[in-house]
Amino acid sequence: MNLKMFIAYPKGFAISIIIFPFVLLLNIYLFKSIYAYNGTSHIKGYDLSQMIWYYAVTTFVWVFTFNFADRRMANYILSGQMGTMLLRPMSLFRFELANAIALRITGVLFEFVPNMIVYWLMYPPAFLTWTSFGKFLAIIAMAFCLHFLINYLIGLSALITQNNGGVTAVKGALVVLLGGSLIPLDFLPGWLQRICDALPFKYIFYEPIRFFINHPDTQSGSAFVQVLLIQLAWILGLYAACRAVWALLIKKVVVAGG
Repeated sequence: MNLKMFIAYPKGFAISIIIFPFVLLLNIYLFKSIYAYNGTSHIKGYDLSQMIWYYAVTTFVWVFTFNFADRRMANYILSGQMGTMLLRPMSLFRFELANAIALRITGVLFEFVPNMIVYWLMYPPAFLTWTSFGKFLAIIAMAFCLHFLINYLIGLSALITQNNGGVTAVKGALVVLLGGSLIPLDFLPGWLQRICDALPFKYIFYEPIRFFINHPDTQSGSAFVQVLLIQLAWILGLYAACRAVWALLIKKVVVAGG
């Protein structure tokens, strides 16, 4: 269904093919000026090519991990569909996970693949290797699970608030700022970096991006395994939290109708 919907409404795909390369051109011009002004080849461990691609890969991470679980849960409450969802033979968690996976498959096929080709032709990533790309795919798969679980947990708040738009907005701001989407975490003050280390957001954006651009700190096998284990720990913890919160809040759900 997601694939059919994507094909039926191709304008978004066409716009991304135009807009994303334009953004890449702006980043190329911007960072070339910044590096030339500072008279340096590296800033905070990133060379010019890696810094330009850092922001390109930020877009790719959204394509791989973005989902609407938080908003969809609120819509079920506001539209009165929650009763119908609870009567289905598939659990709400599995249904939303399946929807998120299908949505991301279409995104990867119709957004990541063509834009990656265009970006490669415009500004080839000389740093990229098959090893770093393979590590990126493994890390980004875990990042998708993390992003989904966070959104699903936020979505469960709708069982209390009915409309979780405010909570969703705060979550979005935290993911962008503390996840390294807005700016590499290396540029944040030390105390804020330590806070980011204690939260799951950096493992959705910052770490996958660094593995893609083959940052020196990610080239060892131990660094790769460490990030995977931390992601897995967060996934297990968030999944347990989702199960516990669902068991607690579902008792408070009242569905009326005839």
